Amino acid sequence: MKQLPQLFSYSDLKDTYKTASDFSVFVYRALKRGDIKQVKRGLYALVDPSTGMIYVTKFQIASHLFDDAYFSYHDAIEYYGLATQSFISIFTYLTKSHARDLEFEDVIYKAKKSNSDLFIRDRMKEEGVRVVSLERAIIDSIDCLSLAGGLEEVEYALDSCPRLKLKDVEALLNAYDKNVLYQKVGYLFEKYYGNKIPEEFYKMCLEHSGNTVIYLECNPGEGKLNAKWKLMVPKERDMPDEIY
Repeated sequence: MKQLPQLFSYSDLKDTYKTASDFSVFVYRALKRGDIKQVKRGLYALVDPSTGMIYVTKFQIASHLFDDAYFSYHDAIEYYGLATQSFISIFTYLTKSHARDLEFEDVIYKAKKSNSDLFIRDRMKEEGVRVVSLERAIIDSIDCLSLAGGLEEVEYALDSCPRLKLKDVEALLNAYDKNVLYQKVGYLFEKYYGNKIPEEFYKMCLEHSGNTVIYLECNPGEGKLNAKWKLMVPKERDMPDEIY
C-alpha cells in the first residue's frame, strides 16, 4: 500500500478503498495498532512510529477541520515567525460552518465566524495550510487584541515585520469599516513606520477615525492621551511626544 498522507479523510483514499465500509475497517485496525490518531470524526493523522507523535502541525490541523477553514490573528503571526510566544493550548480558526470546540493533542481548536474572504492564502497543496496574508494577520490582530496575545505582541510583530502592502491594508480597513480600527491602525503604524509610509495614509486614517476617545489596553483613569488619534494608551508604550 502506498504511503498514507500525514492528514487524511476518506476522500483522500478513495482510490485505495473503494467503499466507505472498506475504509472504516482500515481505520479501525490502524487506530488499534496506533498507526494513526483520530483528530475528529472523518479526519485522521498519521503517527510517526519512531516518536509516537503525529507528523502534522496545529496549523495544518486547523486548516483541515472544514473545507473553508483558515487561520488569522496570533496564530497567523506565529506562522509568519513574528510572535514572541506560542499559544500552546488554544488555536482560533475561522470558518463559515457552525462548529463546537475540538480538543486534540492538548490543543483546543475554537471556531470563529468568518465574515470576510479577503486575502486568504490557500497553501493546501504546498504546505497543507490555509492562512491569511501578513497584512490581514496584522489588521485582524489590531482589530481584536484579545486574539492576538495583547498589544505588546502586536507591537513586536509590527517592529519585526517587513513593510506591509498599504493597498492591502487600505482594502481591509475599507472592508471592515470601523472608526476605531482606523484610529488604532493609524496610531500604531505611525509609531512603527513613521515617515516610511506616505502622509496620505495617515490622513486617510484620521478622516475615518471616530470622535470618541478609545482606551487601548489600559483602564479608565490610567494611561496617556494621544490627542491626535484620540487614544488612551499605556504610558510605557506610548510614542515619544515629538512624533505627534
